[in-house]
Amino acid sequence: MGEIENLIKERERLHALLDFGHKVSMKILNLDDLLKLIMAEARNILNADRCTVFIRDFDTNTLWSKIADGLGKREIRLPVGKGIVGVVAATGKILNIKDAYSDSRFDIETDRKTGYRTKTILSSPMKNKDGEILGVFQVLNKKDGTFNEEDEKILSLLSRQAADAIENAFLYEEQKKMFESFIETLSYALDRRDALTAGHSRRVTYFSVKVGEKLALSPKDLEILKYSSWMHDLGKIGVRENILAKPGKLTDEEFEKMKQHAEYTREILEKIYFKKEYKSIPLIASSHHENIDGTGYPGKLKATSIPFFSRIIAVCDVFDALTSKRHYRQPMPILGVLGILKNDTGKKFDPLCVEAFFKISLCDIVRGINLGKVENFVVYSQDEKILNENTLEDLFLILKSGDLTPGQNEIVSAFMKYYGK
Repeated sequence: MGEIENLIKERERLHALLDFGHKVSMKILNLDDLLKLIMAEARNILNADRCTVFIRDFDTNTLWSKIADGLGKREIRLPVGKGIVGVVAATGKILNIKDAYSDSRFDIETDRKTGYRTKTILSSPMKNKDGEILGVFQVLNKKDGTFNEEDEKILSLLSRQAADAIENAFLYEEQKKMFESFIETLSYALDRRDALTAGHSRRVTYFSVKVGEKLALSPKDLEILKYSSWMHDLGKIGVRENILAKPGKLTDEEFEKMKQHAEYTREILEKIYFKKEYKSIPLIASSHHENIDGTGYPGKLKATSIPFFSRIIAVCDVFDALTSKRHYRQPMPILGVLGILKNDTGKKFDPLCVEAFFKISLCDIVRGINLGKVENFVVYSQDEKILNENTLEDLFLILKSGDLTPGQNEIVSAFMKYYGK
């Protein structure tokens, strides 16, 4: 290769490195997406055939491949100190192996299982700002020979940039787990006040997310919907016990006090610090009793004045309330429940949200209905296919039709095995 060709190649590699730094510095906080990006860029820059990123599990002192080329969903896990990547993690030094099969530290078992032939290996530690080794960045089989000293320098640089991005993603995931555990604790505290309605918030959240998926909401919007629905009844903490768990129908005065829970929800959530993208949660969570026609509470909001996610939660909240046992009644027959949702569409409920709710598969519906009610709930394999192939809309039309065919009877029978347990 001539001098000009070398200069051109060097310039292309420099541009690729700069581009890599720009891409991994973007706000990609989903670890899987981040690792896929890092691997693709590293393969390209180093002209390698495959790339694997190993993450260190500090609790077990092992390395595991969260994302790896050519392995599908199969995970590689090995202890620190074993194999090439284990040695790199233990020593913190880069390893450049010219012939994998002649190196006693190389574990050929993975090649045997995958059918892949590893020839050359370049493996570099990924260290955080404190010098701790977060994992190992490894590329395999350089396409035009063996990895050289320049490749070592480049992989070392890529590893430092990748480690920073991965550490940020880890931090985000930890914060997310902490926030969700906080929400779950609040929900659990509410459940402890009334054992009969325990799990209501979890079920409403489950159904709300299913509706959001049918509406093709973005991952971030699904997250906001999830958190809002999880906390939609938080204000019931402020409702007196004799009203919350009354064994009979509420008087008009008691019902007015019960309605205050929506406003309490907003007041409580407004005292919590939410990041910018979550600022809408207090209003969304507290507006699930607003009606499309303006007859709801607490603000008598109407139509599009009601946050869209609140309109989703409203449908799911009523569905769970009607399909669950209460102090003063048993679960309502399913046709009656579906009839109420249909009849109140355009009055209480947003038609788009109801339509999406009725697109949920019967298998997901029975799982949601029994969430928090039946311990170790399972759908039997002989029913799963039938319930997965039919939606709530299908069930509604079948039940309305009256005379059922043998196939329709099979669908209804499969559903009713799990309803009203």
